[in-house]
Amino acid sequence: MRSDSKTPNSENLDVKLECASHHEAGHIVIAAVQGLKLRAEGLIVDALGEGLACYFKEPEENDLSRERVAVASFAGFKAEKRLRQEHSYARLHELGITLSPDWVHARKSISKLSPKYPLGDREMIRIRLESVSERLVEENWVTIQALAAAVLARDLMPLQPPKSLTQWSDETMARYLAGEELVGILRECGITAVCGAAD
Repeated sequence: MRSDSKTPNSENLDVKLECASHHEAGHIVIAAVQGLKLRAEGLIVDALGEGLACYFKEPEENDLSRERVAVASFAGFKAEKRLRQEHSYARLHELGITLSPDWVHARKSISKLSPKYPLGDREMIRIRLESVSERLVEENWVTIQALAAAVLARDLMPLQPPKSLTQWSDETMARYLAGEELVGILRECGITAVCGAAD
């Protein structure tokens, strides 16, 4: 999930929507690539450029699952950073990224890694998993762009709060790609994804 406090105030709406769609698509694609299940709510971008990627973010009780959730959590800003560099948009504020719900969630997953997890200290692990996330975003950039374009092509519809969350946007309208639609688009891009209940 993005927050306007982390985006430059002077950006026009088109740029905010483009950044939000790529940010949320980054989460979805990298979650799917790693085998994390998508939620039925899918990918949502509201009328003012706030977004939400709905996938199962609560890791199972093993280090591989915790690692995958952290990598998917980092992927939103990694995708947005890639887009901003490509189009020479303003850079994101580092402090805003560090304090964002995405980074908080990633650090929470990292903090639950077992003592047996390699690399030792949590800072080294964070740096390594951010690097993995950035590499996966680069490798799957065409798919991230495809999902971003697909959600932006949708008409605005009344905002419906996801079942898995409380209210996340003050807007009344948003664009949607449901979980099953995401599975279909990802399949066309060569990525097998699953949408459904957690095990």
